[in-house]
Amino acid sequence: MRQKLLDAIKKHVDSEYPNEACGLIVDTGKMQKYIPCKNISDNPKEHFVISPDEQLEAEKQGEIIMIIHSHPDVVSLVPSEFDRIQCDYSGAEWGIMSVPDGDFCTISPRVNRDYTGRQWLLGYADCWALIMDYYKREYNISLKNYSVAHEWWESGDENIYDDNWREEGFVEVELKDMQIGDIIMMRIGAQVTNHAAIYFGDNLILHHLYGQLSSRTPYGKYFRDRTVRIVRHKELFNAE
Repeated sequence: MRQKLLDAIKKHVDSEYPNEACGLIVDTGKMQKYIPCKNISDNPKEHFVISPDEQLEAEKQGEIIMIIHSHPDVVSLVPSEFDRIQCDYSGAEWGIMSVPDGDFCTISPRVNRDYTGRQWLLGYADCWALIMDYYKREYNISLKNYSVAHEWWESGDENIYDDNWREEGFVEVELKDMQIGDIIMMRIGAQVTNHAAIYFGDNLILHHLYGQLSSRTPYGKYFRDRTVRIVRHKELFNAE
């Protein structure tokens, strides 16, 4: 990256300290320039959010080629898993600068990630996030995002799975009829349905348990005893 851009980023992130600063690098066709943006996050010391209006204004000036934000008061500049997940979602390269040191690094969206070995991050990398990714990649089926960044199942008052599986186009099927791609919904240490796995064939499930890495696991007695229902998306009936 050109020093002129790095200098502009450094000036901006210093001015926003101790909050996280954010901005966009735009390619106008003639030059690349840094556009400082306002961090509208409710917790600007820990996270950043760029206003959609500011992003639209930036797009009028050219192609957004990088999303920038700062990490204040870090011992070493290491992108967090949250950074990497958000970068994946954005589809754009990210640049991160430490404050006050001014170290800079970039990360790129991870394409065609393995389904197993993913780190857990409540609300962003959990069992439903894995299902969403699998269905989009394997079947080109887009599911709504019901992942939330709090332990919604603990009170027993919220029923995110039970309330929404039909709306997402799923139909209940019998255990004996289960096929690859079906979703197994379970209650794991809760009074409500709070976990879901993808049937992977050969008595294996693909899932992302709380606090663990995503994995393929045998669908044994522990998970069978906690199964609430097995469902199949309507678009997968009669699929070859």
